Amino acid sequence: MMKLANIPLPTDRIIDGRDMSAILMDPTAKTQHDCIYIYKGTPDGASKPGLWAVRCGPYKAHWATDNHKNTTVVFHNPPLLYHLERDPSETCAIDVKSEEFITAMAAINAAKEAHEKSVKSVPNQIGMGENAEYKLCCDPNSKSKYPKYQACTCNPENWEAWTCGNPVF
Repeated sequence: MMKLANIPLPTDRIIDGRDMSAILMDPTAKTQHDCIYIYKGTPDGASKPGLWAVRCGPYKAHWATDNHKNTTVVFHNPPLLYHLERDPSETCAIDVKSEEFITAMAAINAAKEAHEKSVKSVPNQIGMGENAEYKLCCDPNSKSKYPKYQACTCNPENWEAWTCGNPVF
């Protein structure tokens, strides 16, 4: 985004992102990321690095989850694994005994381990609080309109969508 806005990157900090403007401008471009690492604060305090999930290709593994219906953190060992191209809503976890799970998790675990070795520890930015003035939200009043869904719900019909079943190719 910085490149598209013609803004120079700051030089006083480590930038862990990459210029992704090519995939926004060219439908045939590929992502520069082999895997994407999903952080969500520290689920049980300072002992956890905050890495909740890892996506590599079509697979996404979750070691910790919560959702819009239940904010309690649930830890998963083994992790939940989803094939996002077949199951974009992440509702049908792949069987841990399947060859697909074993193969995908071998690649994801190797990427996760390499990533964790490369990360420099910094203070938990998510735990520093929120300022509503800077929050990205399509509808700040959605909680009053859709009380059973989380704040900033744009399209409540998608929360209940069923997507698992036989994939259509």
